[in-house]
Amino acid sequence: MTATTGANIRPAASLLMLRDGPHGTEVLLMRRPERGDNDFRSGMCVFPGGVLDRADAQAHALCFGLDDATASARLGLPHGGLDYFIAALRESFEEVGLLFVCGPDGEPVDMAVHADTLRDWRSRLHRGDATIAALCLAMDWRLDLRDMAYFAHWLTPVVRPKRFDTRFFVRVAPACQQAMPDMGEALELLWLTPDEALDPARGLKLLNVTQKVLHSIRSFASAQAGFRQALDLRGVRRIFPRMALGRSGPRFIIDDEAAYAEVVRLDPDGRGDARCDLAPGDVTQLSPRLWRICGLAGNAYLITDTAHSAAAIVDANADDETQMLALRELAVAPVRHLFFTHRQDPRGSALHPGWPGAQEGPNPAPGQQLRVGTDSTLCVHAAGAQMLIYVLEEDGVAIGNTSGPEVTRISSGIKWFAPTIGFTGSFPPDRGSLDAAG
Repeated sequence: MTATTGANIRPAASLLMLRDGPHGTEVLLMRRPERGDNDFRSGMCVFPGGVLDRADAQAHALCFGLDDATASARLGLPHGGLDYFIAALRESFEEVGLLFVCGPDGEPVDMAVHADTLRDWRSRLHRGDATIAALCLAMDWRLDLRDMAYFAHWLTPVVRPKRFDTRFFVRVAPACQQAMPDMGEALELLWLTPDEALDPARGLKLLNVTQKVLHSIRSFASAQAGFRQALDLRGVRRIFPRMALGRSGPRFIIDDEAAYAEVVRLDPDGRGDARCDLAPGDVTQLSPRLWRICGLAGNAYLITDTAHSAAAIVDANADDETQMLALRELAVAPVRHLFFTHRQDPRGSALHPGWPGAQEGPNPAPGQQLRVGTDSTLCVHAAGAQMLIYVLEEDGVAIGNTSGPEVTRISSGIKWFAPTIGFTGSFPPDRGSLDAAG
């Protein structure tokens, strides 16, 4: 099993219900009870939703506007995609009392005349004494999936004891129904604009995923415009937050942050000990024979062999005392070579007093290979004034700029780029897994 698969990951669905309010587009949030059972969702304000139920599949033939093949294609699944749509509607009915149904021919249903009957069905579904399919059969209704847009896909971080693989959907709230909390999973319902929900002064307890989704719908000009915007999405990607070390302590990051690819690479199991912020003097081991030393104006790199019998330094800055101190403590092996990714870099002479036995350069022929110690090989490429230091044994790590003809020429071997400033990144950049359609 990996960080993205496992027996403790449960498929789930959540529904963003929109309506037009006096201050803009509002979305329905429900406040969960404080349970005191180490549930990280305890007391949180969330969108209605929950885990899929095996009985949801019984309602496939009772859906209007969507079949499993089309639903699965939207979600990038081989089959079973319809279960997510059904679960989102079932959870909406159970938790907040809103039910999206129509007649067998798609005609509207007058829900007011069935209020007493629906209260009974809602209680039975909560107790597990009935299914959403049984409700539709008894009332001769169909689950109405015509105006339901697939919007987002999130996977709970590894550090959480309960993990969910959740698909988020968007639709306009029904005008003729009144949302009511079930007083079990939902203690209070809140119709708020995204800005109102995110306002620190309101003091809502919001999960990281809820905050991110709220930020993503701030541009919805109206409920209907927001639905159309969600419906037009294509290529919804799965977002998998990772715990990492920031300057103020651990925090979650997602794949739109510069550190994400490096955190995934250095911490595939989700321990949360990889950095997501850099400061001068920070030392990071990128692989068994490659270290990054952060400086005031950029990164320096140290390359050694496994026996630590020899080393090479790339882009060190003698004027950066913090970087130089960290580099001297780290470079216990004799430094044989000094490289600069900018070939006319004037800093080389200033480094020689610290490492008098080191050679600066070389001025390479295209693709020239250079041995460092017993078992580290560098492939040095030149492209005009720029140089690329390709560390062959380090899972295809190239130190230098990520553009130019030399990168294109050797790109088949490059898996990671170690830039002159910032974090390493995958090459070509990996934006995460995309679901097949929007």
